[in-house]
Amino acid sequence: MTLAKMKYIIIVCLIFGSVQLGFTQTQTDIKMMRNLLEFKEHQPDYSFAFDNKNELEIMLAGLFLGYKKFISSQDGSNCSFTPTCSEYAMQSVKQKGVIIGIINGFDRLTRCNSLSADKYEIHPETHLLSDPVE
Repeated sequence: MTLAKMKYIIIVCLIFGSVQLGFTQTQTDIKMMRNLLEFKEHQPDYSFAFDNKNELEIMLAGLFLGYKKFISSQDGSNCSFTPTCSEYAMQSVKQKGVIIGIINGFDRLTRCNSLSADKYEIHPETHLLSDPVE
């Protein structure tokens, strides 16, 4: 089931539930439904994976693209961060080098949860936690 279908099912359930129970919608409910309607799925740009400087970056980029195509695409879009952990690792390898980039990728994987959401800003387009490579 796609995210768009799930979004509309949630909205219909919220509307039907509030009408069925006889409650009026609060401003918070209306704001939440507007945010759901305005939400756009994240369409990632993987062009950075094709700009490689050496053979090791070519191999890592191939592993990254294979993971995104065959493994991650089966999970759906569950990541609470933007960029996703695999995108973050690949961008880090490109910007900081192979060794520091891999260490940064593992560090990001240890932080990949939404338990510390107050430490990150919310990305305005995707409404996910923003943690860019710096």
